[in-house]
Amino acid sequence: MIPTSSHARLVGLTACAALVSSLAACSGSTATSTAASSGAPVASGSSAPAASGSSAATAQAAQAANPDLPAGTCSGKKIGLSNISTTIPFLAAMDDAFKKEAERLGMKPTVLNGNLDNATLVNNIGTLAAQRVDALLVTSSSPTAPVGAVKAAQKSGIPVLALNAPLDPAAGAVTYVGASDYEYGVSLGQLLLKALPQGGKIAVILGPLGGTPQVQRLKGLQDVIKDKPQYAIIAKPVDEFDNSKNLAVTQDLLSKYPKGKLDAVIAQGPQMYVGANYARQHGRDDITFIAGDYSKQVEDAIRSGALYGTVNQSPRLEGTIGAAYACAWISGHKDQVVAPEANIALPVVTKADVDADPSEWSG
Repeated sequence: MIPTSSHARLVGLTACAALVSSLAACSGSTATSTAASSGAPVASGSSAPAASGSSAATAQAAQAANPDLPAGTCSGKKIGLSNISTTIPFLAAMDDAFKKEAERLGMKPTVLNGNLDNATLVNNIGTLAAQRVDALLVTSSSPTAPVGAVKAAQKSGIPVLALNAPLDPAAGAVTYVGASDYEYGVSLGQLLLKALPQGGKIAVILGPLGGTPQVQRLKGLQDVIKDKPQYAIIAKPVDEFDNSKNLAVTQDLLSKYPKGKLDAVIAQGPQMYVGANYARQHGRDDITFIAGDYSKQVEDAIRSGALYGTVNQSPRLEGTIGAAYACAWISGHKDQVVAPEANIALPVVTKADVDADPSEWSG
């Protein structure tokens, strides 16, 4: 999924940016969602996406494990990544890890920038296929837009993997490497239980309405507390993974709910650090704030006490495992590739964890 204070769908650049936010804040597996979810990114301070789910679907998804491949395993091979954006901070960190792991394994990596445009992303897939890369990864803000290009690449003998955001099953990708938005929501719920064991009144700040991250992260959270009547969600405003909107939403909540009327605010993206810092500066330490995704700004807010904690969707882990799975697939180690979904771990981070687990990206 894609994240951000800048974190990862399209009809015009603005709409696309908001959708892409859901990507990184956004990563999302459908299989996992049903079972139980930062990241994609968005311009102007957004986070990012994962998926919906059913028990059967969830059973098909498994946690990603980094293949045990020695350096140079894929020496001389070429690997490509068609990314919806290479400038969104979360995705830039993912790209960097992807390149480093590819080079460690002996591959020559090429990463092409889709500039938040699905047509460009699709053209880049064709460009990489024409260059005869040995494996190709795709990070798309739309699960369906690249399907034709992906099928064409695979028909020509190039295996394609989805990275950070899942592709439509019709694409026939080898696997999806990223986060489950449903599990992401479950982790948010677990943070809530830890922060407020006695229960409380909660506001949940949503990402772009209707997107997989918004739907599945909310479902995961709701499933955690559905049998716990001491927890009540009393408001669900929307910040669309945007920093300025998060601030406005937080200000509205503080005005609407005086002390004693609201116990916690949970955001689906990292923008919560903006509202949490504002609340702290204005004496509203009666409210516990929880974010989604783990930017440097979120880390600082956790250290200061403005934020209680967050869910860490690691861009570096996604990039590293993506490159390693591609190498494993083309080097005779297909048994080391988790398919059809390889969901990365989504650990929670609180003040007790930040020294041992610092943030990997800033944005």
